[in-house]
Amino acid sequence: MNRLRLWISLVGLMVGSLPAAELIPGLAYLRPGAEVTSETGSTVLDLRYVTDEAAAAPLLAAVQPGNANERRVILALLSPETPAGVTSQLTRLPRCLTIGHAAPDFKTDIVVAISAEADRRAFDTLVAGTPPDKLLGENADKVRYDESALVREHAGVAAPVDVTESAPSATPEPAASTESPTKSDASVAAAAKVDAVLQRAVHIHRGLLILKKL
Repeated sequence: MNRLRLWISLVGLMVGSLPAAELIPGLAYLRPGAEVTSETGSTVLDLRYVTDEAAAAPLLAAVQPGNANERRVILALLSPETPAGVTSQLTRLPRCLTIGHAAPDFKTDIVVAISAEADRRAFDTLVAGTPPDKLLGENADKVRYDESALVREHAGVAAPVDVTESAPSATPEPAASTESPTKSDASVAAAAKVDAVLQRAVHIHRGLLILKKL
């Protein structure tokens, strides 16, 4: 048991150097191991693909609310792999919304209609060192109608709401010789540079600011 505790402590020290990143002014991005205090304001907690509850425990303990940030919002990004114990702890955080991709037997407050594969690719890009603000897309600051409607219903930012977007229609077979391979490859590469779940968190934060809920 002592060896296990020592190992967990060493892991915490190794990942404790992860810097906190600012997605947009007033909204931080944090993964387990990032340095944070109870005074940290509105935050995106990226807990996707965290399979060890102990790894998330220090971060969840650190983001407990303080007097200086009682109006903040916590936007927790989850995946089906996120341990149930972590999800349970999030329910005890005030003004916390969970966001994740659509999947069977997996529920979050906000559902983003993308595939598990696309979500994993985006997350792996972040882990590889890409700054999170680089995966927001060129319209990251735009609050769309569905986000605005959502936050109007979420006056207290508490009740779960399913805002699953309509799934994209099947892509038709491209006509022969109508699009060059170079253009097609560029389109795929551009799509891979947007983290849709992270982008949704930013949209919701923007909407809450517009509605003066933060």
